Amino acid sequence: MKQTVALLLALVAGIGIGVWGVPALKAQTGGQGAYVVAETHVIDPAAFMQFLEREPATLAPYHGRVVARALPDVREGAPADGVVTLIAFASPQDANQWYNSPEYAGLAALRQKAATSRVYIISGIH
Repeated sequence: MKQTVALLLALVAGIGIGVWGVPALKAQTGGQGAYVVAETHVIDPAAFMQFLEREPATLAPYHGRVVARALPDVREGAPADGVVTLIAFASPQDANQWYNSPEYAGLAALRQKAATSRVYIISGIH
């Protein structure tokens, strides 16, 4: 009898942990992230430096941060035409809102004056 009661209590406790624990674990993952990838060939270094100085302030409200910016070490295929930048966001919505924001619009015009670019957004793996 004692074993049956102990087994039932363990079963109920396990179900309770599952009911409350699984949603909490899912909330910790933060959902699906997104990345902005920019291939940039700088034609006006002084203007591009102004862009780089102002960029972080536009990212912060949208939970974005630059995680890499460098000349790529190409292993296959055609090389990128210049520097590749990878910007991480918490969600695809944050990435799109940043790219379409008034804060970034003025800065994008400066980047377009200072460089030729190819910019795209990719969703992270869930």
